[in-house]
Amino acid sequence: MVVAHVFTIKLDHELSEVGYHKIIEWTISTLPKRNRMNENFYTAKLMMKPLGLGYQKINMCLNFCMFYYLENTDLIKCKTCGHAWYKPRIGKGRNLVTHRKLRYFPLTSRLQRLFMSTKIAEHMTWNH
Repeated sequence: MVVAHVFTIKLDHELSEVGYHKIIEWTISTLPKRNRMNENFYTAKLMMKPLGLGYQKINMCLNFCMFYYLENTDLIKCKTCGHAWYKPRIGKGRNLVTHRKLRYFPLTSRLQRLFMSTKIAEHMTWNH
């Protein structure tokens, strides 16, 4: 439960992994000695993944003209303004860094999780 809250704070406030680790260190220092908690961001991400709370990263044009999604994933330049979706890199490197990135949070899995609980589902129907 605590890891989920800290993970949400990290995402909401765009904290780095260092910021996440600082919050985790403080949280661990406040817990009784016998309680254990994941200190590693990687293990926290692995723990959160089965909850269906992930997101999909979609590259965007620098000028917000288009998304590089579905049939446009293979395009290198924007159809409207001609800007490349990635930043020019100096030196050698395999990974291209995007100018802008959209994070798409699928709604279906989140709604399914909400309706799994009978108490919540009862409050979300019209005739309660």
